[in-house]
Amino acid sequence: MMAKWQAGIGLVTCFLMLATSLPSVWATSNDSPAADDGPSLDETLVFIKDTWEACATMHSGLQRMIAKDGSLWHMDRMAKVDVIVIQPSALKIITRMNERRKLSGIFSIQSPLETIHEFDLNALSPNVSAEREGEGENINLYGIRLRCTRGACVTEWLASLAIPGKPIHELKTGKLVVTNLAELVYDEGDPKDKRAEKKREVYVPVCDQASLESLSKAFHHAIVKAGGKKPLF
Repeated sequence: MMAKWQAGIGLVTCFLMLATSLPSVWATSNDSPAADDGPSLDETLVFIKDTWEACATMHSGLQRMIAKDGSLWHMDRMAKVDVIVIQPSALKIITRMNERRKLSGIFSIQSPLETIHEFDLNALSPNVSAEREGEGENINLYGIRLRCTRGACVTEWLASLAIPGKPIHELKTGKLVVTNLAELVYDEGDPKDKRAEKKREVYVPVCDQASLESLSKAFHHAIVKAGGKKPLF
């Protein structure tokens, strides 16, 4: 009789323990980070667009660069990035840029270009690279690199730019210095009229360290939200 009574008490105790633990287990599962935590995809895309708009026209000034052959260059970069959101999860990034490179102060070359990149976030890897170019403490050359999960998922258009009424040779050799990206015109036609190429990655300049860190986190979040995954290998 005593054994039955003790067994009954044990069952009641187990039931009470289970009943009291269930709410906490349920709360724990609900409180755990879910895939939809954080800003929505739309909010993140707007943040990405607004961050580049806040960068306005980026101007690095002369930055010290070491080429692969060991030669010393100084590069001055101007860039303007415009972002167009294509619902639900695609982006078109238009980058108008001029890089003026001086070799040991002897001569300079420059290559003003407009580049259009179009891609869907769900085809990208969430492993986003935040990059800093050049050498020294006062480097102001930043960029973000996005890579496809597999294959070539980025459509790229290129168009060379020129100063109206000025010789293209003098522009490319650096005799004519670009001071305003808005004044440049297409040298050989609108990039929309040119044949597009497929690329495995996209690199876009960023104005400063703070924006670079913010964009890296935002892109990682947006790519995950859109369904992008790491490469299989």
